[in-house]
Amino acid sequence: MSIFKKLIILSLILFVSCGEIPKKEQTEISESSKVEGVWERRGTIQYINSKPIDTVFYGIDDTGEVEGFRNVKIYSEGNIFWLNNSPSNTPWKGGPGGYGKYKIEEDQMVEYMSHGTGGMGDYLNYVKDSTGLNSIRFPFDYSVSEKNYVQIGGRVPNSSDNIRYGEFYEKLPFMKNSKLDGVWKRAYEISYVNGVAIDTTSVPKDALLDVKVIKDGYFIWQVDNTKLINDQSKPNYGGNGGFGQIDVSNENIVEYTEFGSGTITNNNDPRTNPHYAKLIFYDDDDDLFQQITKDTLSQNFAGRGVVYRRVK
Repeated sequence: MSIFKKLIILSLILFVSCGEIPKKEQTEISESSKVEGVWERRGTIQYINSKPIDTVFYGIDDTGEVEGFRNVKIYSEGNIFWLNNSPSNTPWKGGPGGYGKYKIEEDQMVEYMSHGTGGMGDYLNYVKDSTGLNSIRFPFDYSVSEKNYVQIGGRVPNSSDNIRYGEFYEKLPFMKNSKLDGVWKRAYEISYVNGVAIDTTSVPKDALLDVKVIKDGYFIWQVDNTKLINDQSKPNYGGNGGFGQIDVSNENIVEYTEFGSGTITNNNDPRTNPHYAKLIFYDDDDDLFQQITKDTLSQNFAGRGVVYRRVK
């Protein structure tokens, strides 16, 4: 079935299920629990006088949203991660991504973005420095069901008071749960030579943030380098991030990155280009683990180990 036909079907579903842009009547059921999950954008909805009129496949604005464009969000435990693979003419080349907190405030989804990669990292760095704020507030009208999520506004600007546009997302299929499901922040890094730990490096809080979310068999990581590099002409200023699928066992992690942001521009098919790592928990502590890079699952030594602490 073509993408165009799929979006026609989705548009019909929206006419039946969405009606007018929903307000407070939905809040009887926990909106936070309904929005938790992994969402990928499929298209754009046009609203006229708060009623959905048409669904189109990207391309209605000038944000580079063409065939092959991917935009993914993960809402987890009050945290929001997103990124996309739109190209950039900046030195860091890759698409934008962001990390922050979210809240349902009355009838709006409000994202408080604190860190980013690519163009989003640059934008947040400038605005936070200008305002003295730690995060920037982004409020949206929204609609959420079991399988679909619509965010009114965002990358698609409203054109008038009675014509509005919404980003249309579809929940990605559940893959699996694991002990690592949740949000993690890099606590420090360990360097290895022939399997022997030789150096430990802490991450300055005011210079670099490295966070990762794992949920339902998927992951997104975000590295904000804007305070560390502090020079827009340097490629590493854009930081990096990635989205893909993840397999977790008692002793190993396999990550399959599908696309990246910031300095990462590669787009891969699902379940290809694996990154192998050894998984070590500290004294049965579910809130602290080490991820040690390996060449293959059977290799017992590596050159880099990252220790993550759970964000609560």
